[in-house]
Amino acid sequence: MKCKFTFKTELWVPVYTGIKVDSLKDFINAVSIIPDGSLLYHFYINLLNYHNIPTLYMNSFAYWLYINGYESLAEKISIIDPTEHYSLDALRFLLIEALKEHADDKVKRQIQPFYFLDVRREVLFTGLEATDLQALVEGVRNSSIYSIFYHMVMSKIDRKSPVDEYSEWLINSGYAKKAEKVAEIDLYAMNLYDVKLKLLEVLSL
Repeated sequence: MKCKFTFKTELWVPVYTGIKVDSLKDFINAVSIIPDGSLLYHFYINLLNYHNIPTLYMNSFAYWLYINGYESLAEKISIIDPTEHYSLDALRFLLIEALKEHADDKVKRQIQPFYFLDVRREVLFTGLEATDLQALVEGVRNSSIYSIFYHMVMSKIDRKSPVDEYSEWLINSGYAKKAEKVAEIDLYAMNLYDVKLKLLEVLSL
């Protein structure tokens, strides 16, 4: 029996959590209590918006630390690649552990406030389906970058699986080598348009 791939897409609506901090100590305390959606937003929004922050710091946590003078801490936070994780608990733990090293910072700084945002996610069916490799290729070609984001990133978190949905379908359909190549795509190093092109290249080989 052929495996069916159902193409979905993802929409985000940011909402304010009501949590605002203006010190590193309060920031560290807030990270342990913010909702999972806030972690999603601040770690992934730059990837979803194809790297729109004009800085080397790839998530808004690191960027905020950088503009407030915590350069070394910003670098530690910026190297956390959220696309390597499918557990938000694990991601929160890594963030807290990195922040703990500076919990006793005594330097008085003029701090710009950080507003923690949450996200309301909506996963939508696109109407596209595939039961063979060629149809999968065509489906990816006709998909938006937000669909790519859902299947490559968010589906792992939703299913608590280390394997993205494209790779899972490829494995189940007998294309294990292609699945390995898809899994090797560096999502954090490219914008989603380039990820889509690379995905099509791998699938079409």
